[in-house]
Parts: sequence; C-alpha cells; structure tokens
Amino acid sequence: MRGNNKWMGLALVAGLAVSANAVAAEAPNLNSDPGRASDFGQPGQLVISQDASGFLGYNTGNEIFQINLEPAADYFLQQNLSIGAAAQLALGFGDATIVGLGVLGRVGYNLPLNERVSFWPKVGFGIHFGHIPDNSDVSFVLDVYAPILFHVTEHFFVGAGPQMRALISDRGFSFGSSQGNFSGNDVTIGISTTVGGYF
Repeated sequence: MRGNNKWMGLALVAGLAVSANAVAAEAPNLNSDPGRASDFGQPGQLVISQDASGFLGYNTGNEIFQINLEPAADYFLQQNLSIGAAAQLALGFGDATIVGLGVLGRVGYNLPLNERVSFWPKVGFGIHFGHIPDNSDVSFVLDVYAPILFHVTEHFFVGAGPQMRALISDRGFSFGSSQGNFSGNDVTIGISTTVGGYF
C-alpha cells in the first residue's frame, strides 16, 4: 500500500510538471515574435488604423473637452512614403455641444528610430461639417499628426503623439471662434493615440 502511494505521488508530481510546462508554453510572449520598425513602411503595405483622443484640448476660442475618432487606411507607395484617407468624428463640449464629421486625404513619412520604434508624421487636408444648436457650417480642415509608434508584434502597433487641427471657414463658428482664417481662432491642439495593423 505504501508502495502504491509512492507511485501515485510520483505520477501526481509528473502530471503537475507537465501541466506547468503546457501552461508556460501557451502563455503569450511578446518577445518571441516582436514587431520590427524596419518591417513597417515597405512598398505595397496597406495600413489600417484607428486614431482616437479624449482630451482637454487647447483651442484659441475657448477651453473645451474634445473626443475624436478617426478610422483610416494608408498605403505605402514607396519605402516609408504613404498616402491615405481618414474619416473623422468629433464631439466637443464647451459653451455648447458640437458635432463634427469629415473626411480627409493625407500623406506621411515613416522614420524608424530603433528596432521596435518608429516616427510616422502625417499631414492631411479635407472637408469638415460641423453642427452646433441652431447653426451648421462646412469648412476645410488642415490636420497635422506626429505619432511615435511602438511595434508590439509583427504587423501590429500602438502609438501616441501631438496633433494640431485647424478649421478654415468663412463663418468659423467652431468652438466659439469668430473668424474664418488662420488667425488662431479655429486651431485645436492636443495628444492623440493610435492603434493599427498592416499587411
């Protein structure tokens, strides 16, 4: 009987060891298949990303809380040079609730900084529709976004960086502004985040 207990104990220990090894093998390891900045920006790559921000942005008209969502697709024409398009959804909360919808084209250039980090600034220009209670306006939008990307795994990245958005309109009501030009009344500055993948 004592011999049987001995063998049962050994079998139990062996089973636990095998289970522990199996669990360890199944646990994800980001370093086992790391993303490489040098793989990003190759000619022919298609990048699908989602830029988002929720911040107390600085606006030359007044202080606002603004939420931006911006799904986008970019294509690398040649090494590190991209063109793309993005849709925009913006909600602003200040003196009044403001809703903005837009679409823009953009161009970017990727700069690898080290093995897993790159810098991908982009400049975009497009059309923006804004609405506040009892008022609406269509304006042009100039967008500059400069995120630093961390390539988590192959074909997947996250990032963040400063963003500046200027609205150009002959009415220029956005966020309390009173002039439709680059006088500063239509400029919002903040920090945006991004997550995306490429293939």
